[in-house]
Amino acid sequence: MNSSFIAKIIFSSFCFLMVSTANAEVIFEGYYKVTQFKKHIGFLVLRHELDAKTKLFKTTSFSKLAKNGFNMTESYQAVSDSTLAPVSLNYLAASDMSKTKTIDVNFKKNMMIGTAVENGKKIKINEKIPKDVFLSSALYYLMLNSKTGLKTDSKLDFSAITEEGPVVMSGLVSIEPKMVTQGSLQLLKVKTKFAGPEYENLITQKGEVISASTSATGIETELVKSSDEATEGIKVASGTFEKIFGDIPAGKTNVYQPKK
Repeated sequence: MNSSFIAKIIFSSFCFLMVSTANAEVIFEGYYKVTQFKKHIGFLVLRHELDAKTKLFKTTSFSKLAKNGFNMTESYQAVSDSTLAPVSLNYLAASDMSKTKTIDVNFKKNMMIGTAVENGKKIKINEKIPKDVFLSSALYYLMLNSKTGLKTDSKLDFSAITEEGPVVMSGLVSIEPKMVTQGSLQLLKVKTKFAGPEYENLITQKGEVISASTSATGIETELVKSSDEATEGIKVASGTFEKIFGDIPAGKTNVYQPKK
């Protein structure tokens, strides 16, 4: 798929993702460089925010793989309430002219209701979901706010909703006994088996993801200090970030960009 076709899909499908940031506090925002076998293939932008007025927790993500044979775009906005119970999910993926998927669902009274459109085929969603499930993008924040918190030498069996499904799947997360030193950072090493091959994260004790790797695919994602480093050599249509995030993410609310 060429970049102009992807841009058209983003502009037409992602208007519903733009959110007001008037009352929202960005608690994490960063640009990630994505590589496969150490070769740069794309980038990811991730933002977590908390709305002081509505108490909603929102995760917005946009990724684009566009080098070394890749041509894929994916984005979602996952919204949870103050207890991290799911509220809504919007998702878009595009890999070529025949492979696109959009999801627009809401959650209420243990029901998931909405639509998914995959390769032009519309599917109505009206499913009952277990009481304690959550959106998978909130996993580490849910652990952080649990009674045990995020700590070394711990495990958690969980059930969560996949953003790209949307389906409920079981998972297992385990945190290794020793912290990992990376520069001045002390990080938790986490292994997770959920919705595909096992992947490994290095995260802060606040639940911020510093890096991710999947040995089965050789793909690694690493938080970097500047947007230029993450997006080097990859063009993004003008206005795309504003449509998805409501503004252009600065990527400066993370451990590499200390507040002054």
